[in-house]
Amino acid sequence: MHPLTGKATIYVDGDQLYMEDGAKANPGGISRQFERHGGVTYSREEEVPPSVEGNILHTKDTDVLALSAIDGATVIFETDTGHKYVMRGAAVENPVEIDASSGKSAIRLVGDSFDKM
Repeated sequence: MHPLTGKATIYVDGDQLYMEDGAKANPGGISRQFERHGGVTYSREEEVPPSVEGNILHTKDTDVLALSAIDGATVIFETDTGHKYVMRGAAVENPVEIDASSGKSAIRLVGDSFDKM
């Protein structure tokens, strides 16, 4: 049997973020939008930065001000199937909000590079 990735552990500058299952990592690269005109397919390309995103479980120890200030960080994305990736030069995309109805805080970190460890 071959296990599927089901969970990820995320570290920012060595500190673990306690995340809801379902975090995502995007290594970045080229995004293409395709169009078809006169029987010919054309594409437009756009560079997409690497990112890691998910929902932080908001507890009494969660500091949304510190999370919102993340800049120039090293992020490690470790899967339960043994893969590890490192994203360098990461910053939080938007201030981290508290959703009191769910007890979670969405976060998206965007970086300069994304490499397998």
